[in-house]
Amino acid sequence: MHTYRVRIHVFFFSLLIALPMAMLVVLPARAEQEFFVDPQLFDSTQADRIILVTYTDKHIDRIPVGVANQSYRRRGEYSSSTWGKRVASSIEADYKLTILSQWPIREIGEHCVVYLIDEDQSVDAIIKALSEDDRVDNVQTMSTFKVMANSYSDPYYRLQFNIQSMNLAEIHHHATGKNVTIAIIDTGIDATHPDLQGQIQQTKDFVTRKSPESFNDLHGTAIAGVIAAKANNGQGIVGIAPDSHVIGLKACWEIKTGSFEAACNSFTLALALNTAIQMKVDVLNLSLTGPHDPLLARLIDKAVQKGMIIIASQADRNDSKSGFPAQQAGVIAVRSTHNTIMPSSDDSDALAISAPGQEILTTLPKGAYDFVSGNSLATAHVSGLTALLLQINRNLTHQEISRLLEKANEPTFYQLFSKNKLFSTISIKTSKNHKQHTGS
Repeated sequence: MHTYRVRIHVFFFSLLIALPMAMLVVLPARAEQEFFVDPQLFDSTQADRIILVTYTDKHIDRIPVGVANQSYRRRGEYSSSTWGKRVASSIEADYKLTILSQWPIREIGEHCVVYLIDEDQSVDAIIKALSEDDRVDNVQTMSTFKVMANSYSDPYYRLQFNIQSMNLAEIHHHATGKNVTIAIIDTGIDATHPDLQGQIQQTKDFVTRKSPESFNDLHGTAIAGVIAAKANNGQGIVGIAPDSHVIGLKACWEIKTGSFEAACNSFTLALALNTAIQMKVDVLNLSLTGPHDPLLARLIDKAVQKGMIIIASQADRNDSKSGFPAQQAGVIAVRSTHNTIMPSSDDSDALAISAPGQEILTTLPKGAYDFVSGNSLATAHVSGLTALLLQINRNLTHQEISRLLEKANEPTFYQLFSKNKLFSTISIKTSKNHKQHTGS
């Protein structure tokens, strides 16, 4: 009888241990699903009352108390630490705000919270108070960004000279973008298009405001076609870097159904940028523009530090509501060769080049093709050419790539893709720059 009792006690003791352990195994898997975005975040009528608050969170990825198994260290891509959520809730209560979403920006060690300010409160007063709050490191308004393309559908202009002029067929004898990863932060991409099937390696969607129809992702599909449309498949067009690995990160949404007009904001772009950095992509295509954004600037700085080549569209005009991120240090700014706007004085540190951006035949959703114009298309050209250069030499810096791409509009550009020629060109330019700096 005594032995029997011991066995019963051991059984219940084992059960008491097993249940919590089972819960610990299950909880991290559930945490992977935790990511909430209130639809109000995408309401354009409330955009001027939405703010982003960030603060350093040293608890990101910290092992939860009581978890002995190191394999459960990460909480999931978007799950916040308990400490970070507690601070967010206390700020919400103290200032009578509404949390629309929150997530840990792992690449810069910050917790980001999106708040909606009530209509009876002053936005400026709330921002001022939060900027003086010891719990807060940064507070900013929600910036809005727009893509840089418009359609050109005149049926008499069914000719495309951009590819022939750069002798792409000859370049493809040496490089096709193989083993180079390009992330396109844009609207979604129609990966079922005949010229894009198998070309898009991965997609992520950061826009909870879904389009009524998937084929409305016009802009992202057009950009993807310029960069990576299949070569030698007997139909359609050929992309600049058809063997590159393309990742589609949807951070923008259509303003009007069936239109190229699309918008993004600080929150969705931050999510996409953080993901691109985590994925360690080689080239980042940003065919969009908007006002200077402190949060996005910090993420872009981190990407540049990690060696990513960032290509962004230059704005069509110089004002406070556009120009970023092309103006950011370390970013290669691109404008269409037909765009005559002069860069502002703020662009003195930016690397700016011109590329074809008018009447570019490219892919559209539902297997369609059409001519599209704008700085966005020029940016896609440069992203593709960058992938070709990186295939030849993975150690090129953004300064070296920018200098090489300055020759892209010259008839002899294709000759650079001889490996020896590419290295000698860089060597000559580096030597000249050194002499200029030393005065010799």
